[in-house]
Amino acid sequence: MRKRFDLYLRERSRGYHSDAGIGRGRVLAGVVLLLVLILIGWKVVQNQGPSLVLDNEPRGLGQSTQLAIEARDRKHNVRRITVDVSQNGHSLYHTETVSKSGPIHWWKFWTKSESVVNWTAPLNRRLIPGLAEGSATVQIAAINDSWGRFFRGGESRVSLTLPVRFTAPQIGVITTQHYINQGGCDMVVFTVSPGTVESGVQVGKYFFTSFPVKPSMPNTRLAIFAYPWDLDPTTPAEIIARDDAGNQAVANFSYRVFPKKFHTDTIPLDDAYIARVVPPIMSQTPDLDDQGSPLKNFLAVNGRLRQIDSEKLVELAKQTSPAFLWHEPFIRLASKTEAYFADARTYTYNGQVVDHQTHLGFDLAGLEHMPVLAANDGVVVMAQFFGIFGNAVVIDHGTGVQTLYGHMSQLEVKPGETVKRGQEIGRSGATGLAGGDHLHFTVLLDGVPVNPTEWWDPHWIHDRIQAKLEAYR
Repeated sequence: MRKRFDLYLRERSRGYHSDAGIGRGRVLAGVVLLLVLILIGWKVVQNQGPSLVLDNEPRGLGQSTQLAIEARDRKHNVRRITVDVSQNGHSLYHTETVSKSGPIHWWKFWTKSESVVNWTAPLNRRLIPGLAEGSATVQIAAINDSWGRFFRGGESRVSLTLPVRFTAPQIGVITTQHYINQGGCDMVVFTVSPGTVESGVQVGKYFFTSFPVKPSMPNTRLAIFAYPWDLDPTTPAEIIARDDAGNQAVANFSYRVFPKKFHTDTIPLDDAYIARVVPPIMSQTPDLDDQGSPLKNFLAVNGRLRQIDSEKLVELAKQTSPAFLWHEPFIRLASKTEAYFADARTYTYNGQVVDHQTHLGFDLAGLEHMPVLAANDGVVVMAQFFGIFGNAVVIDHGTGVQTLYGHMSQLEVKPGETVKRGQEIGRSGATGLAGGDHLHFTVLLDGVPVNPTEWWDPHWIHDRIQAKLEAYR
């Protein structure tokens, strides 16, 4: 009897352990299932939408506003972008674009590919006939193909409240006489209506920005403008004004342009000159690749690098002060003129023509390492080695006017430093594309080289600028 009882206990013990193992397995499976359900629930509930970026975010809605939108998602496809416009609580307009970035996979919660959708949505008066002047709300949404928001996709939203304007700015021309030499400048004074955010003078491909005549009169503007050396003198000039809704107005004004014939010059190149000037420039310009020969390197410096330098000067012009920083005519360095503004240069090598460029400044030569003086009051915006100009300084004088001093042997000022008219800023030299010790001097208007002779002339300064501003002092 006892043996049967012991056998019974052993069998019960084995069954107990078996049941316990099954129970632990069930618990583990339950935990795993719970974690999976939590993960799925998190994926379903979360709302991680694409990132939304507005390129050139509009300041208002006008006759032909366009909304440039970029939606970007690193983990999911951007499914669609929508734009809704409402006013006074009423929906007026809905538009959307469907992404073509790839198929929508419901199981795709582990992928990390990036989806980018760019879309320009037109928001003009013809598409939204019920839109009235005042203000409106623009809602932009981007939706991806994730499981977020209960399988509706993650969503991002941007809301803009914008003024609505349909009437273009009003322009009133104040000054009456404008006489411009080709390559030179003049100044026009005009008024614009409130809401104008950009105005100036358009001359061909060039736009010259306007500035307030004084801080207390933001809608009375002055614009110094030029007829650059490379424009046909018959090119029309117009005053342009744009408001915060993108509406644009154009106004004519009275002016007369005097054509000018510029100097021509031939510059023979030799191996000694090329070997002296090119290597130092290329050593300071790592982005300029070796072209395989000294002559080809010179042509790359004289052409491509010259253009790069011109583009940098246009960028520097954006740092200009909105107010005049000077009060007297500009100083001309006492020296001999070796080259003039807008000289048309032909370069020859071994008797063959190899290049054509325009010299956009004055070359002024005197004693070796002569003191270089600031032409007028201003703020230094650049002082460094600068391409074809070698060691150079650029001074901002306000309202788009800047001066460039090139080929110097040493610099005595730093960016951000305020300088006075006649202050020494360095010494002349032969750095950059200089044939000998001299100063290259250029006057720039919005980064565009103009003829310095006008800015050296007290009578021109008075007639073209100071007399037109006397009423606002």
